[in-house]
Amino acid sequence: MSPSVAHFSSERLLTSLGRLPTPRKYWVGFSGGADSTALLHAMHECRGRLPAPIEVVHFNHGLQAEADAWQEHCQSFCSERDLPYRAEMLEIDRSARSSTEEAARNSRYRAVAAVLGREEMYLTAHHAEDLAETLFLNLMRGSGVEGLAGIPVLRNLEHGWVARPLLEMHRNDLEAYLLKRNIGWLTDPSNVDTRIDRNYLRQQLFPMLEQRWPGLVQRLSRTARNARITAGAMAMFIESQSGELIRDRLKMPLHKLLELDPEMQTLILRQWLRRHEVPVLPEQRLREFLKQLSQASAESRAEVQWEGWMIKHYQLDLWLHRSRPFMACPRTPWRHGMQVELGPESGLLVLRGEPTDIPGGWQVRARQPGDRIRPRPHGSSQKLKHFFQVASIPPWLRSGIPVLEWDGEPVALGDWIIGHRLQEWLLESDLEYRWEPADPVLARLQSDCQR
Repeated sequence: MSPSVAHFSSERLLTSLGRLPTPRKYWVGFSGGADSTALLHAMHECRGRLPAPIEVVHFNHGLQAEADAWQEHCQSFCSERDLPYRAEMLEIDRSARSSTEEAARNSRYRAVAAVLGREEMYLTAHHAEDLAETLFLNLMRGSGVEGLAGIPVLRNLEHGWVARPLLEMHRNDLEAYLLKRNIGWLTDPSNVDTRIDRNYLRQQLFPMLEQRWPGLVQRLSRTARNARITAGAMAMFIESQSGELIRDRLKMPLHKLLELDPEMQTLILRQWLRRHEVPVLPEQRLREFLKQLSQASAESRAEVQWEGWMIKHYQLDLWLHRSRPFMACPRTPWRHGMQVELGPESGLLVLRGEPTDIPGGWQVRARQPGDRIRPRPHGSSQKLKHFFQVASIPPWLRSGIPVLEWDGEPVALGDWIIGHRLQEWLLESDLEYRWEPADPVLARLQSDCQR
């Protein structure tokens, strides 16, 4: 590959970081390979001049026999330099339709999202060759302008950012930086496996193309920059045409989407995903899904799933969120204390006010078929299913919403439907009953129902 214009150094890294937002903390993704070792060492060299502290995170994918040894190497590297370090073991979904490489990447970024705090930044060591390879692979997949834009320098992730400050640097410059300082690095043996598309490009195709068109990486990087400018302009246009359609991260009104012509529907759905940092939905599957929607009735359950995400039709809306099944609220007795824990998704039920004794016979659980609740003392009971339907809560999310029963009878659904017996007790005790869901989708449902 052709050399870059200037060699890599901590000064160049500081310049690149200066173009990015100022975070509360830098998380450095560290695999032990040459690229991430160069990034981390340069961060260490200039950490006294950084605007935020550094913490290192290593993701153990468990895909190689040497994975644990690599983790130990990374820990030793950080210990020698007094760098805060943590390791995360990843669970790779090998049953997914995506490749092992894609499944590992998706798992890693889910873990990154869990690690990042508000206004914190995760740094990766992607460089110019990675950008060129990504552009070429997207070209072979028939990607649009966004795919040709390759790897963005900065993107949002949950409450923080993912940044790639080395995209203008070349692999050989990063290795030269380490060799000059006599710093070793790990080599993944799978990097020579040309059955993997990226390795095939790196080992065979790009060297041949470089002979014919010298400066190949710079050419592809320039194409990516131009495509990103075009993609940005398109995104601004689509947002101006979409009105309120794509602003909601969870739901989109279906009838407003279907009022548009098919090409604009495609553009708007793709921009909805980009705006909310969701992986790109393959073009063919997106068009198939839109065809399903155009023929759907109000009762249909048209859906598409990809890379751990899903869009699904329910009543008047499309719902966008992760495709993993939601856990049912666990059956939990509530015998004492002013709150009860319901697991990593359903969260907490809380009583606010002066501490008091919990009545006997309280238990929290998921809904059951035929459940009914009596909102008024002398009124008739109504099925919980009725309240779910009125609130437009999709069936696949309902089991995560806690039902409080008292002596075997439901007296609360979430915290927006309260039975008369519980209402009277709360009034007498001067207490407020609140549900605090942990999962953001359930939290959004709770917020909507409280309006």
